[in-house]
Amino acid sequence: MQHARRAERAKMQPPMTPMIDCTFNLLIFFLLIPAFSLGEGFLTTNLPRSGTGPVPPGPRPEMIKIELFDEAGGRDVSIVLGGTQALGSNFQSLRAALQDMRARGVAADTPILISPTMATRHKWVVNAFDAAVAARFADIRFAVPYQ
Repeated sequence: MQHARRAERAKMQPPMTPMIDCTFNLLIFFLLIPAFSLGEGFLTTNLPRSGTGPVPPGPRPEMIKIELFDEAGGRDVSIVLGGTQALGSNFQSLRAALQDMRARGVAADTPILISPTMATRHKWVVNAFDAAVAARFADIRFAVPYQ
């Protein structure tokens, strides 16, 4: 008589050595690769501390506003100086107009406010800033972009 043998199930286990190797490789990778540089992603500025005191009384200088509007779905810019003078998309014209203001006696500490729309590209804001610096204005401010 033959007895029916029960086939024992073989215990299958995944090989542990490759898993341990991968784990140690990842551990070494994440420990050695990150480089923590201090200045990355931050612009150094010299901002006044809060609570430096009230604004001194007296007449405030008139502010010159440079408005930057995105045109053609963000592919072009339209520059308006002082709310009335449209300069198209020519930053050289903006620079010349600001230099002309300085030549006519506008003080260097007259505030310049650069006011972009939300879709205005960063390079156009920088170009407007460069034009104001080239005209030797010292007080350049930025407005929060609006819709």
